[in-house]
Amino acid sequence: MAETSVDRDVTALLAELGPPVPVAELSTVELRQSMRDAVSVFTHGAAPIAVDRVTDEHVPGGAGSIPARIYTPARPAAVMVYLHGGGWVVGDLDTHDLVARRICRDTQSVVVSVDYRLMPEHPFPAALQDAWDATTWAARLRPDLPFLVAGDSAGATLAACVALTARDDGGPRIDGQVLVYPVVDDDLDAPSMQTYRDGPRITRDDLAYYLRMYLGTVQARRSPYVLPGHAKWLGELPPTVLAVAGHDPLRSSEQKFGRRLEAAGIEVTVQVDPELVHGWIDFAPRVPSADRAFSRLTQTINDLIHRGHAAA
Repeated sequence: MAETSVDRDVTALLAELGPPVPVAELSTVELRQSMRDAVSVFTHGAAPIAVDRVTDEHVPGGAGSIPARIYTPARPAAVMVYLHGGGWVVGDLDTHDLVARRICRDTQSVVVSVDYRLMPEHPFPAALQDAWDATTWAARLRPDLPFLVAGDSAGATLAACVALTARDDGGPRIDGQVLVYPVVDDDLDAPSMQTYRDGPRITRDDLAYYLRMYLGTVQARRSPYVLPGHAKWLGELPPTVLAVAGHDPLRSSEQKFGRRLEAAGIEVTVQVDPELVHGWIDFAPRVPSADRAFSRLTQTINDLIHRGHAAA
């Protein structure tokens, strides 16, 4: 794709965070606080997003109950499991509250935001197990409605792996997957990994740090569901929405994944936002171009939901 400069508003907003610190130099506590601090900056002054009902619940899981926040519109059109980003190490229900609220409002979906277990306390496959258990639970909420799995970054990785698992296990039925700049593989030599090795927002070294931790267990090395790009076959997956940021080390692998899905006969809508960076969904409240990207994303989700209704 032709290179486009990073949006000036993005550059200015990231400057408010101060000089970036490599994630490997921070403790887990510091990493999590840095995520909360960044979201506070990204959402400063954001208008409240009202939805009909929001409840905090605990979903039954194989390793114990899983915290979840459920956003319900007045007239639900679909059910969506949402898995937050954060390198499988940071992020929670609060960091992605505005994201979930906007998706609920703009797509009229019941959004089940999942507070899955994080590394390093809970190595793979803990996060995927929680994502899977929450998905099988949520699939029973409104079986009459289209059912989607979604997420951003590491959460999008989990969503894609849940879809693969559902395909191979014979259910639950998933009518669409929405993958916002997912980590699809561990190819640190991909072209965009070199072009954007120093960021902005996330660097190649940051990704290498998270991937080493995520792939560092025997279970991860043996699992066919650890990264979706490792899957040998991508057929019989649900229609896919794939959002790609132009200035993202993950871009090349994401676009390759989209081509593999299309080659396998999967309906794929690829949204490329050339002026944006990894993590744009978090700062949509303060950056007009990210806000427009979010609107394009929810419109594509609506199209996917409507096709799901038509198929039903």
